[in-house]
Amino acid sequence: MDYNILKKSLKMVAAFTENSHAINTADEFLTIHTRNMDMLHQYVEKHNDDFVKELVSTIPNLKHNEIQGFIDNNRGVKHPSDYFGLLGYVYMKIFNVGGVNEKNSMEKFHLIASRNITIIKILENSGY
Repeated sequence: MDYNILKKSLKMVAAFTENSHAINTADEFLTIHTRNMDMLHQYVEKHNDDFVKELVSTIPNLKHNEIQGFIDNNRGVKHPSDYFGLLGYVYMKIFNVGGVNEKNSMEKFHLIASRNITIIKILENSGY
């Protein structure tokens, strides 16, 4: 396993809330994040590291629409429902379209960033 790639990927995901342009699409974010999680599971298994295992187990899952919503909001992308105010809001609630809870998503992004930074420090202190 290449720990340098893992650390770079963890840093990229951790920095995403500050620089959403570092990762182009929600699909790309999910690919990187999924690969990170797989590599972290391999690390935990190889080194029998219960502390990192606990950290990894607390990393939340993000849905595609949460990531896309963050990207769109952060980059100022407008959707048709943005122009219809209350009517658009009611439509989204009735048909369960969109409606991502931005505060909840941001909490997830910040938790992922915090865990990633902690894991990077652990890897660096372990000599990786």
